[in-house]
Amino acid sequence: MSEPAKNACDPQQLVELVRAGDHRALDGLTRCFGERLVQVGKKTCRNTMDAEDAVQDSLLAAGEHLQQFRGDGSLEGWLVRMVVNACHRMRRGQKNDPHLHDVDVELATEETPETLAAQGQMITRLGDALLTLSPDDRALILLSEAEQHTAPEIADLLQLTPTAVRSRLMRARKRLQTALGMVDAPAG
Repeated sequence: MSEPAKNACDPQQLVELVRAGDHRALDGLTRCFGERLVQVGKKTCRNTMDAEDAVQDSLLAAGEHLQQFRGDGSLEGWLVRMVVNACHRMRRGQKNDPHLHDVDVELATEETPETLAAQGQMITRLGDALLTLSPDDRALILLSEAEQHTAPEIADLLQLTPTAVRSRLMRARKRLQTALGMVDAPAG
């Protein structure tokens, strides 16, 4: 591999190019991080078109605001956060779309008072069971299940390896199942 190609995805070099106003730097950001950003966008925006728009908006914003990148974390992490924020902004904008609140839409299921009460009881049980876990286990469960982060994403957030995250998640889920009474408590 040639030296320029090898350094094409060097974050520091990309930062310097964008700060210098070199328009090729945005191309470099796209080539180096585009696929990962689209994956994050699809997961967060929940559809491909919005994900691609979020990535495009984020890369353009990165080019305009790269001076604000302090370098505390990774360039990729900063870009990922921008994509997630763009998806959240899109969703907030959609909540005010009058077409999403058409009164002619019939709900698929009607919730009875009994169903709502059972759901409330399950939520209470789950909340109580989560409180039996250590704060670290509770964080892992919530990042994985509630926020639907992948093991590598959680590893980045918690400065662990993906393997350690998967192992700890497995144990935390087992503890949660035990606390919910879904499995027998381990003997010991």
